[in-house]
Amino acid sequence: MDPKCVHHVEFGVQNGLKHVQKFLSQYRFRLAGTRITPGAKQWLVCSHAVRFLITELTKDIAAISHDPYVHPWAFPSNPVSKPQGDSVFNVALRVSNIEGCVNRLAKEKVQLVKPLQTISDECGSVRVCTIKSCVGNVVHTLVDDSKYSGLFLPGFDISEDSHHVFIDKNDKETSVPSSPSLNDLHHIDHVTFCTNCGSSASVISWYERCFGMKRFFINSNENEEEGFVIRGDDIGVRLKAFEYWKCAETGVSTADKANGSVKFVIAEALPEQGPNQVDMFLSNHGGPGVQHVGLHTGDIVGAISQLQGKGVQFNEAPYTYYTEVGRLKEMVAMGMNVDLLQKNGILVDTEHDEADQEKDTSVDGPVSQNNVRYLMQKFTRPLFDTDTFFLEVIQRVGATGFGSGNITALWRSVQAYFNEKGSEKSPTESSER
Repeated sequence: MDPKCVHHVEFGVQNGLKHVQKFLSQYRFRLAGTRITPGAKQWLVCSHAVRFLITELTKDIAAISHDPYVHPWAFPSNPVSKPQGDSVFNVALRVSNIEGCVNRLAKEKVQLVKPLQTISDECGSVRVCTIKSCVGNVVHTLVDDSKYSGLFLPGFDISEDSHHVFIDKNDKETSVPSSPSLNDLHHIDHVTFCTNCGSSASVISWYERCFGMKRFFINSNENEEEGFVIRGDDIGVRLKAFEYWKCAETGVSTADKANGSVKFVIAEALPEQGPNQVDMFLSNHGGPGVQHVGLHTGDIVGAISQLQGKGVQFNEAPYTYYTEVGRLKEMVAMGMNVDLLQKNGILVDTEHDEADQEKDTSVDGPVSQNNVRYLMQKFTRPLFDTDTFFLEVIQRVGATGFGSGNITALWRSVQAYFNEKGSEKSPTESSER
């Protein structure tokens, strides 16, 4: 098994055009391809190496079951019904030995939701299958595209036209403009799951056994058993992480390497914490799943400024963040424009754990001019009406982990958003607590 990178991330939504238009007009992605079948309408929106597949299902259950790419994102309690809510549910993985991968998964008794098959067009062939993960409604489509020269997958209309058009039942034309991506969001940095309390160890074990992934320590403050814990009056979250083993990346070209070392983060609420953002996600989403995807940029100030200018809303850092003892001094020492960072609400944290992680500057960039490794981050507001999934913009300068100060401030900014909304939907306690 040699998984190299995330091939794409799939959004299951009720109104595909609404989300396509949001990504094109606000996030400045480009429409790279479309596919329409009796089972679904699908749009591929891209930003550099980031590929999001937006899927809207039809009511034809039989067509859905026979479509090699389409899988309902409902939870196992009702797996064949058309899902009622929006969800980011499929993290597709590119693999180089798909048969070996499937055999390994079969030994672990992993459920195969779409069988291994070969799909071809004029650009060659791909081998794909889809398996169910151990996290809620999350699935992984495994893709071996080593014999395919096309942009994405066979069956997608990769058009250079200025508009892609779908015709609805009433023969009304709905067009979505296609244009080059105009942002600085380059590749997927990490994917974060929200899971039930006490489940993080079993999730990591599953990914280690099934995909050969490895535990990744978030920062030097993380405890091996407890993970990284954020605890306060209004927040109690445990974080752990894992990633593809970097030795498997040897020989990957620079283009692939840019989006090759993707990390996965697990967030679970602390026992007896009371209602909080993780419980709210589990309640609104219907169970565990993908909470957010981190997108890497080479210029976070420019990216945030542009996105805000296009109407993207972000969660703001606590007011006291920039006045904490030593914070301003640290930023100045790194050569930062503090006013610009504060104006755009960008969080900055240094990384000091020299020996804890293997550094890969080809992915995360060189250290700063003062030999300081740091990262900058900011969370968007939720993209779905259910207040579940959101995006993160992140820039790494030599840093591979996640700074403890940033993590705490980021998660507090999310909790503050929910507190501000007045907890319109009170989260229920997980039955597995």
